[in-house]
Amino acid sequence: MESIIVHPKNSMELSALKSVLKEMNIKFEKAHVKSSFNGQKVIKKASDNKNVKAAKPSKPKGQ
Repeated sequence: MESIIVHPKNSMELSALKSVLKEMNIKFEKAHVKSSFNGQKVIKKASDNKNVKAAKPSKPKGQ
């Protein structure tokens, strides 16, 4: 099954989403991010790691 990430704008939206999920017996997880800046920093760091791996030359097979 696929997962979705939801970003409610305020506490009213968050509580409404939680209520609907609970009423429909849909399991959900809580993820806490201290600030949006911190979240962006983590995303940038993850994408930087992908770029570093792609830049390394690969060895031919058998050597």
